[in-house]
Amino acid sequence: GKQWYQRRVRGVMRLPLLWKPQLHFLTTGIGYGVGVYCSKTEDRYYDWINRMYEVPESAPLWMQRKMKARIDHVDLLNKIAEEVPKDQDVLPFWERRLAAASQ
Repeated sequence: GKQWYQRRVRGVMRLPLLWKPQLHFLTTGIGYGVGVYCSKTEDRYYDWINRMYEVPESAPLWMQRKMKARIDHVDLLNKIAEEVPKDQDVLPFWERRLAAASQ
């Protein structure tokens, strides 16, 4: 664990000064690329979700009504879920661990 990391750090420290800016640009570029890719993925996800919840105009009216009713039902359930009082709030596992650790 630690020795491997120290060896890596020592290797980087031994790099000639000439290489360090290139290394910096490379890591920055990789980070920027990952960030852009992730935000694009997020946008694609939101587009997909909106398309999932779209009620198609070409569908027959009874089907449109049914879909709208289902979407409204889901919205209502989400509203109800948001209104849970704080003392009854069910937190995810890591959130609970974090809360217990911070107290």
